[in-house]
Amino acid sequence: MPVMNASERYEHTRANRWCGEVVEDAPYVTQPDWLDRCGCRYVVHGDDITLAADGKDCYQVMKDLGRFKVVKRTPGVSTTEIIHRILTCRGKGSWEMPSPDELQSYSTGPDGFSKHCFVFENDLKEPLVRGGYSFEPQNCKFVRGNFDLFHMGQIEQLARIRAAAPSDARVIAVIETDDDCIMSLKERSLSVLSCRHIDGIVILTAGQQGPPAQYLIDDRSLPQDNSGFQYLNRDIIVKRVLDQRDIYEQRNARKGMPIV
Repeated sequence: MPVMNASERYEHTRANRWCGEVVEDAPYVTQPDWLDRCGCRYVVHGDDITLAADGKDCYQVMKDLGRFKVVKRTPGVSTTEIIHRILTCRGKGSWEMPSPDELQSYSTGPDGFSKHCFVFENDLKEPLVRGGYSFEPQNCKFVRGNFDLFHMGQIEQLARIRAAAPSDARVIAVIETDDDCIMSLKERSLSVLSCRHIDGIVILTAGQQGPPAQYLIDDRSLPQDNSGFQYLNRDIIVKRVLDQRDIYEQRNARKGMPIV
């Protein structure tokens, strides 16, 4: 049972910088004719087995046809672990930084290879990752927040900030950490860095202030209207998990993470 509803998941996926198109209402068990209809050659999935209701591998047909590709999941980034932290109300996210290779990979442009995002740590003096444009702080819109449980409510705010800014402006997320953050610094940094509305991030370590920001994420003064996903916030996501505690405990137990 997904934590996010269908429309939230569709739009969140569309906001991923490497997503070209979202096909809604696709069957859970992928069939060759669906891939052909969408002009897709391969199914790409993480290195875990996904089973259908009958206990069979959802992608066995595609594997038999040689149309299945495996990508390794990012070490240390797990929705199962995040849900476990919510269920147990302990084990808050760590201060672990993404590795240099992870930052380089998540900073690429829509083609997955070219340079795009800048990444800084604490200040703007020397980037950890150099982006694909000339970085000029005066031409940037800085958005500060912890970006915990990075969700469509926040993504929509970033999109509206970009839409309201001059066409040549760059949107930079300044990622801070509060004592009650559920996601780790690494999880939040990579999640925000993958968003198509972002041109760079500044990762703040303990006690650092970073550059001044024009916007605060989740601030009601941000550009907004009465439509969209502004009903969504971290507390609502946590409530969804806790309201279905039995289901999520069973789900995590099947994935080797029982509640103890």
